[in-house]
Amino acid sequence: MGTKLIERGITRYDIEEQGTFGYMIRISRVGKYTNEFFSDKKYCGKRKALAASRARYRELVAQLPPPKTTKGVRTHRNQSGVVGVHLSVCESTYGKLYSSYCASWKTKDGSRRKISFSFKKYTKKKAWELACIARELETVDRSKIERSQRSRSQKKSPRLQSGTSINGSKSLSKKPAKKKSSSNSRKRSLKS
Repeated sequence: MGTKLIERGITRYDIEEQGTFGYMIRISRVGKYTNEFFSDKKYCGKRKALAASRARYRELVAQLPPPKTTKGVRTHRNQSGVVGVHLSVCESTYGKLYSSYCASWKTKDGSRRKISFSFKKYTKKKAWELACIARELETVDRSKIERSQRSRSQKKSPRLQSGTSINGSKSLSKKPAKKKSSSNSRKRSLKS
């Protein structure tokens, strides 16, 4: 059968060729690694071996300092400047290149999620902003991301309401009327 991850830090080993049956616990903190094996034979069965491995794992976790997370830490591999956001360039079957910014992250259950914003649909600048917001909010809900982007851009540059002057008083001037096209009057004069 091989190996199978049972839960965080505990792996089941069923390797018949080597006669290895049991649970391995692994934990690392501050550069130090601890591995311990709990065989079915020593603990008189699978259930007791699993119970012993879980108890030992909990004991080690309580003794050791909390794990250091790398979430949000920029590494030398990061080219964009924002953790979890990268430039994606794909080539179509016809040889045309399509560019987009892609945001990716890991969920609490360990699965990976991602969402892309193309330069063609959005501008390069807006695609970048949307990808950064998606990574920050960790969501693939496009409407939520776009609403957040609109509200952020409104906060950056507050727009004047129509009919209000800079000092806040109501303006009495009307909008200038659109000029009528003179091409229609030319067409009428040519017909007559």
